[in-house]
Order: sequence, then structure tokens, then C-alpha cells
Amino acid sequence: MTYLTLYNCTRITDVVFVVDKSASLSTEDFSEAVDFIYNVTKFITVGSTATQFSVVTFSSDITERFDLNDYSTNATILNAISGLKSITPSGSTYTYDALTFVRTSSFLSSKGSRSNADKTVIILTDGQSVNYPRTAAEADLLKTNLSAEVFSIGIGSAISASNVELLSMSSDPDSYYSHHVESYIDLCSLIPTVVPKIDPTVTPQAVTGCPATQASTSPEDNTVVVAAVATVAAVAGLGLTALIASLLEKKLRGLFGKKNQVDPYDSMTRQGTNRAIFDANALNDPSAREVPPPDV
Repeated sequence: MTYLTLYNCTRITDVVFVVDKSASLSTEDFSEAVDFIYNVTKFITVGSTATQFSVVTFSSDITERFDLNDYSTNATILNAISGLKSITPSGSTYTYDALTFVRTSSFLSSKGSRSNADKTVIILTDGQSVNYPRTAAEADLLKTNLSAEVFSIGIGSAISASNVELLSMSSDPDSYYSHHVESYIDLCSLIPTVVPKIDPTVTPQAVTGCPATQASTSPEDNTVVVAAVATVAAVAGLGLTALIASLLEKKLRGLFGKKNQVDPYDSMTRQGTNRAIFDANALNDPSAREVPPPDV
């Protein structure tokens, strides 16, 4: 007699949405961001043996709206997500503080994080952070220390698809992990792309009423040209050393990949890169030296 063994193919994942709520957003913009989170979540099975979600909002303050284990069914978490529309945008863009919080708090077992779960972070922002070097360094710590997959989603003209900060936050390759849309109303166009990256067993339907727009993914690292880097440096007030260090970091990770058991981009190289970023930033802003560089 032949026996057929059935395996559970459900992917176990802990997902944290990191959502910009700074003053550059209108109330309508933030509502569209909430709709995006809602529409991503509704297609994916929520539960202690499936996918868990948390939402962290950031501006000048960081707020964890709910933990990974606060809601164990689709119905309850979708209701909680809908309630986020009452939030009023305000403050500045302290992206690095949000990433620090996620790294040190969101994935704790006391918050519901599971040791056997993949870790995924999805960042939504419409602009540059107040401190690009620290944001890049904190994103790197998420990827190296927690082995988290980090998706960055830029919205609007203030942060383009080739923006160095957007690329520095995402995992590699950028063409898979970094996305950009022209406005918040266009976020819905990313649903068919983002959902299967969280759960490959799911094929989502297009969102009814979503504008017929083409969302863009970021180019591969080696397509970033010097002219574009110089332009970003001028606009952001960053030292060229900082940009070169960040791009070098991403290039090394892109060549060897984050899944390799042997990582030639070792801790000494990361320390040197982060120190170069910190020092170059301090040349432009002496007050930055009052804050110690991030540990690696």
C-alpha cells in the first residue's frame, strides 16, 4: 500500500510595516498608506502558525501601533489596521529611530516574534530622513544582525526610484526589494507585486479602482551613475565619502548575497564603512559628532 504524505507549505513570517507619518503627508496620503497595508494583509493568512503583522509609525516620535501577536485572525487585524486612519500626520522624518526601534524591540519574543519565522520589514516613506548615514547604518544592522528582508517603498517626487537612501535601506537586489510610486494613491498598484514576496503561495487580485499606473522598481546597483550620485549629494548635503562608502557596502552585499554562509563583507569592513559614513556626515554637520556612530 502506498501512503501519501501531505506537507504544510504555509510560510511562517513576522512582518513589520514601518510607516512614515511626517508632516509632508496629507491626511489623505496617510489614509492611502493604511489602505495599502490593509490590502496587503487581507490576502495573507494571519495566525501564530502563519504570518504575523506589526505596524510602527514614525515622524519625530516612534509609535508601535500593535505587536506581532496582538491579533491572530484576519478579521481582527484588518479592523485594527482600519483604525489607523484616525492618525494625523505631523513632525519630521526620523527614519533611523524607527529602524532602531524595530531592530531592538519589534522582533522580541515578548512581542510575539517566533524563532522559526522569517523576518520581513516593509518601509513606506515619501522623503529623505533627517540623517541619511544613520538611516543607512540602522538598515544594515537589521539585515546583518537579524537576517531581515527589508523592502523600501518610496512615494512621490521627493524620493525617486534611484534615491541613494531608498536603495541603502533595502535588501539586495534593489530590483526586487526597492519600489517607487509617483503618489500615495498609486500604492495599490504594488499589491500584486508585494504580496507574493511575503507569501509566495498567494496570488492577489488587482485592487478595484486602482489607477492604471506603472510602479517602478529600482535599478541594479551597477546602473547607478556618478552624475546621479553627485546630484543626490548636492541636494542632501552629504559628503561624497559617505555616498561612496554606502554604495560600496551595497555593491559588496549585492555581489555575495545575504544568504551566503560565508560573508566576505565581514564585520571589520562594515565598521570601516559605517565610520566613513559617520565621519563624512560630521564634516557637513559638526553637531553630528555629538551622537556616537551606530555599533555594528
